[in-house]
Amino acid sequence: MSDTQTAAVPALTIKRTFDAPRERVFSAFTNVDLLRQWFGAPRMEVGEVTFDARNGGRYRIAMKAPDGEEYNVGGVISEFRAPEHFAYTFRWEEDDKSSERDTFVSFDFIDRGKQTEMVMTHSNLASEPSRESHASGWNSALDKLDTVL
Repeated sequence: MSDTQTAAVPALTIKRTFDAPRERVFSAFTNVDLLRQWFGAPRMEVGEVTFDARNGGRYRIAMKAPDGEEYNVGGVISEFRAPEHFAYTFRWEEDDKSSERDTFVSFDFIDRGKQTEMVMTHSNLASEPSRESHASGWNSALDKLDTVL
């Protein structure tokens, strides 16, 4: 028997209720024109967005901060069931490719009549500071989504 303990890999869960029907909310996460309007932290300029909405499809979102720093994220869609669920890998593109890491994001959209409850889980994050940074980024973006819906 071993006394070795391994630290749990941090995961992030965010729940939000939006005042919009499920199909509209789902579309805001999968339609490139809508994604461009809300994705990213405040003052982040969203450029190129691709989203091949299907199992095995790829997505990529290019962003630029006010200081000119570029942030690009992308991955592969592993599950896609419109309008209730999808999941994908989430990988920041880094200058040093060896420091890139796949994390995993899943979204569930629960029909609440004229509202939609969204449950997002972002797992396999590298550390607690990474979890906190992603929590801040996702919550800022989801605040912007309210205005798009």
